[in-house]
Amino acid sequence: MRSLTLVVCLIAALAAFSPSANAQTTFASITGTVTDAGGAVIPNVAIEATHVRSNYRYSVVSNDSGSYTLAQLLEGDYTLRATAPGFQEFFVQNLQLVARDVRRIDIQMQVGAVETRIEVSAGATLIETETARIGDSKGTAALNALPLNTRSLYSFLALTPGVVAAGGGVATRRFAGSRLNQSDQSIDGITVSNGLDGTQISPLVGYIESFEEVRVDMANNTADMASVGQVTIVSKSGSNEFHGSLITYYTTPWFRARNPFAAQRPGGVVHQPGFTVGGPVKLPGLYDGTNRTFFFGSFETSRGSNILQLLNPSVPIAPWRAGDFSGLTTTIRDAFGSGPLPGNRIPASQINPVSQRYQDRFYPLPNFGDPNVFSAQNYREQVTRPFDPNTYYTTRVDHRFSDKSFIFGRWTWNRSHSRAFEGNLPTVGRRWQTRDTRALNISFTQTISQNLISESRWGYAWNDNPRNGAVIGSEIVRELGLVGLVPNIPDINGLLDVSFAGIGIQRVNQTPWRHPGFLNFAQQIQQHVNWYRGNHSIKSGFQLNRVNFQDQNTSDALFGRMQFSNRFTGHPYADFLYGTPTNMNRAFPPILQDRTRWSYEFFVSDDWKVTPTLTVNLGMRYEWKPGYVEARGQQAVFDIDSGRVIIPDGARSAVSPLVPAGYVDIVEASQAGYPSKTLMDTDRNNFAPRIGLAWRPMGPNTVLRAGWGVFYDVVPRAISAGGSPFVLNEPQFTNPAGNPIVVLPRVFPDQGGALTTIGLPAAQRRDIRIPFSMQYNLTLEHQRWDTGFRLSYVGTNTRQGEWGYNINAPEPNLTPFVDKARRFQRYPAITYVSNGAGHQYHSMQVEVERRWKNGFSYQWSWNWARDIGDLERGQSPENPFDRQRERGVWLDIPTHRVTGNVMYELPFGKGKQFLNSTSKAVNHIVGGWETSAIYSYYSGQFMTPLWTGPDPVGIAFTSSRTAPNVTLRPDHLRNANLPAGEQSTGRWFDVGAFAPPQAGSFGTAARGVIIGPNSHVLNFGLMKSIFLTEKTRLRAELTATNFLNRPNYSLPDVNIANAGTVGVISGVGDTSSLDGSGARGFRAGLRFEW
Repeated sequence: MRSLTLVVCLIAALAAFSPSANAQTTFASITGTVTDAGGAVIPNVAIEATHVRSNYRYSVVSNDSGSYTLAQLLEGDYTLRATAPGFQEFFVQNLQLVARDVRRIDIQMQVGAVETRIEVSAGATLIETETARIGDSKGTAALNALPLNTRSLYSFLALTPGVVAAGGGVATRRFAGSRLNQSDQSIDGITVSNGLDGTQISPLVGYIESFEEVRVDMANNTADMASVGQVTIVSKSGSNEFHGSLITYYTTPWFRARNPFAAQRPGGVVHQPGFTVGGPVKLPGLYDGTNRTFFFGSFETSRGSNILQLLNPSVPIAPWRAGDFSGLTTTIRDAFGSGPLPGNRIPASQINPVSQRYQDRFYPLPNFGDPNVFSAQNYREQVTRPFDPNTYYTTRVDHRFSDKSFIFGRWTWNRSHSRAFEGNLPTVGRRWQTRDTRALNISFTQTISQNLISESRWGYAWNDNPRNGAVIGSEIVRELGLVGLVPNIPDINGLLDVSFAGIGIQRVNQTPWRHPGFLNFAQQIQQHVNWYRGNHSIKSGFQLNRVNFQDQNTSDALFGRMQFSNRFTGHPYADFLYGTPTNMNRAFPPILQDRTRWSYEFFVSDDWKVTPTLTVNLGMRYEWKPGYVEARGQQAVFDIDSGRVIIPDGARSAVSPLVPAGYVDIVEASQAGYPSKTLMDTDRNNFAPRIGLAWRPMGPNTVLRAGWGVFYDVVPRAISAGGSPFVLNEPQFTNPAGNPIVVLPRVFPDQGGALTTIGLPAAQRRDIRIPFSMQYNLTLEHQRWDTGFRLSYVGTNTRQGEWGYNINAPEPNLTPFVDKARRFQRYPAITYVSNGAGHQYHSMQVEVERRWKNGFSYQWSWNWARDIGDLERGQSPENPFDRQRERGVWLDIPTHRVTGNVMYELPFGKGKQFLNSTSKAVNHIVGGWETSAIYSYYSGQFMTPLWTGPDPVGIAFTSSRTAPNVTLRPDHLRNANLPAGEQSTGRWFDVGAFAPPQAGSFGTAARGVIIGPNSHVLNFGLMKSIFLTEKTRLRAELTATNFLNRPNYSLPDVNIANAGTVGVISGVGDTSSLDGSGARGFRAGLRFEW
């Protein structure tokens, strides 16, 4: 209640300051100074901008210092008119504005009759002259013409300098070195990020026909923006004329090159039809919305025939399946201690029948290479599966009440499917997944007076992504006769998860059951006010966010999880045949998580025109982000000072009755002095100053810009929910060497009817802070020859970053784990989350860009970067006592990144340089041709070597004297990067440069010491337009990604314990996935536009 009262008071105070307020505005503005021929400022000049498409008019009068600002302008083409008694009219045509544009148009009035006019053509913005930010934008023409062969927006982001995809399978991007949870994405100003981990609800931008523009700001955003990286998407709106399009895109197997690791080219026909329509709202005899009310709608879908999916697992060879390891030099032992086996052969009578049934059920026989010699990817098949259909539609309505107020709203609906084969094995089957996403936003803008404009927004983004697998876990349990699982296993999809250490045999697993699936509902309310006074443009506003998150996600250990190594026999697969795992886990059925959080953000900024050539941007942002509240109180934290588990007030009844009596004290929050619901103190010190300047000492064509700012992580930390002590989890069990007590069909030790050791919720620093980053840039820009040139230094660092470590780990040394003292001797590992991690990113950016003019545009950029850091959210160090050891080059930030794109209308036909007076029939043949191309280069990604084996330092939990298997970095003996002429897909790096760590020590290898394959991608497109009438055209196109079909290899296996697969590359296209770097693919398209 106190928090709500404070929020209401703050909002009321802000409302008292201004009639209304916003954040994340998408609108543009025009600013400048009005002078006479002698340079003296002229006040009271009437200035009017007209939006060509809608005929919306915006007007203002220059103030006493001659300054003017036209704000809250829709993107698009404008005319600008300035008039004053005794002066000629000043008229600007072809003034092109993009989202969040701050366009300087200085007006020089000439003495003369008002009836006479001075005309200039402005064109598009070439350089940023008013702020310190660095960004890029792409409009409809580029989205439709650049050859990326996708209807999704994400690949276009890679055309922005400094933007790369984050590695590790995370669905987000890095903006000039940003970390996870440091970027945001919005449609018409309302976020479409999920509100939980800072990643985006991707399907909401899966089709681009309804988008007018996408703007990417990746450095030094102003105070109205919360994040380091901001993607602003502006939707299309209707106009005074009816416009629309019919589109279809088509691919066929003959358009696709064969993946070099596949036996044949991908199959299946894909058809992507759609349409758009927009115009004024007209109801005959009832209403004519010309100049006032407009609509726009779009529909896009993907349909196709059955497609081929490449499966290329490494599977056990036939001799191994029969227990015959005679082809190996390794001595195979009896798993139960009777010594070496004669001829390295396991007698058929000793092969575990459960293992036999499991391998026959899930592992096919090899069909590639020598069937009697194990090798990587020795099974290759392209299996047929249904195409995954997607449907996407939008509706937008705009209405202008008067020249002083207008409103618009947009609705987005998407449904997508995934029915891919799971686990890279044909025997596991296909997942069933249907994802629904929705978005709605409403924006109202009002001009209160000449110098006061307000905007209000409300919107939400909704996502539900449930998942089902093909294999039903309870059926596998019955089929294999498994025992040792927890009671009351539900009848849902799952299987016994089996993996191997020390050999590259494919793990058997499938997607866990999830209902509801990552369901999140993110709402925003935004208020914003622009106030112009003298040489100051002052903005202030607030943003209120509410995020609800529901999830019920099973563990992949629900039906048992086992890892086999060479512990008992000398070979991992022989251990499997004996049914003697090294490590094993089981899990309890999940409960529903239902969490909600609120956040409150406020800002004020001032664009101060200090002189006609110097603009200073000053801003301050404040963010208040309390923690999550779980609807049933089922979240918990471990208090390291008292050794107790803290739960919300009133949640004791939800604690599992299976918690061992007397094992750990569980107390409610108020009793322990914790906040009653969130269990965490709110960080209230999140002030984020922003400073920027733009100086034009040599006239309007050259600008020197600099900026510095503080940016807090978008989403605060979430404590453990839906886990212990409400749903129990047990630590991994390690089978004792020499005397395995867990043998299939048992998957976990017999607990004798009661649990003895359970996992505890994570602990965290009581006053944990929200991480923040500082970003800064120094930029020189110049425009000449209709081209903008930019040279920038950009730096980004993170301070007080979150990281976690095992606070219950013993000292690393030769002594076995069970003989060591620990902080909490009774408990297994306890993750403790604190602040202190960070990184430092430096880059030089060079960019040359010509906006579309006379049928030609191009953009080229080079980003030269290095990022050094230790950990980010969700990561932990190998050695809990030494975070500094993790410091190294950041893996997914390439040293060099080059991108370029070009669009060019061939100079033939009517209105062109050549053959411009031909007949209509000839013009249909020679005219209307356009080409486009994209080139991208991505230098090799950094990789970290790994090793899997028995814990060499005795810090991994075990209840016996047998060390569990762990995965750590190995010892580094020499440079592992081979000369270019010696690298191959079968041996990318020198595996012998690494060795297992010495007993009692961590490995000496640092992070990122292996450099992966680079990527060169050239995409090409050819388009032909036929103008049927002045306002209708038919365009056919053929585009290709990776036009030269260069193999851009994926990253190799880096685990030196995986004999047969380490150093081996098994695919293409993953390293720079945003670039379309896989095997060549053509796409044909047809567009009818009117």
